[in-house]
Amino acid sequence: MKKMIWFTVLAVLFSVFILPGILALGIRYIPYDIQPPLEGVKDIYGQFTISQEFISQEAQLAGIGMTIKNPNLKNKKEFFLNLYDDKGQMLREITYSGANVEDGSYLKFLFDPIADSKGKVYNITLSNPSADEEEVLGVFYTLNKPDWIGRMSFNSEEQEGGISLVTFHKPLTKLGVIKTIYISWLSRLL
Repeated sequence: MKKMIWFTVLAVLFSVFILPGILALGIRYIPYDIQPPLEGVKDIYGQFTISQEFISQEAQLAGIGMTIKNPNLKNKKEFFLNLYDDKGQMLREITYSGANVEDGSYLKFLFDPIADSKGKVYNITLSNPSADEEEVLGVFYTLNKPDWIGRMSFNSEEQEGGISLVTFHKPLTKLGVIKTIYISWLSRLL
């Protein structure tokens, strides 16, 4: 009976204290924040593009996540996310095919990390140049944007709100990820 109690205690301790650290070793990208609410859609096709300014809150910026609308999977064309620095220099270009995007999909546009990104202003542009008005892609925006999300422009005209996006960052070290998880976990426990 004592062996069963010790086994149970050790299994619980392992599951609660050690297993999260082991599972954290597989984390490749960490989101900065949660995605703001989805409150509206801007359609992009042809010359209609959407741009969003934001400030990277962490170093090692490695991706942008957002929800895309592809009604009835009509869009099968390539669309592009371009990342620019505050001087307008293009840093990254990511290409997706609409054929791989279901209606309401949450897409992660991942790219090589930008090491010194913390506190810097970036601008993304999402375009769908080869599509016509029957093959629109919708980009969800929010009116309740966090303060690190700046101005949104639709066809170079400033709009209210901002794209409902999340930034992803590559962890500096695996031990740092494990430390962050345990500190967060313990702060909630205590």
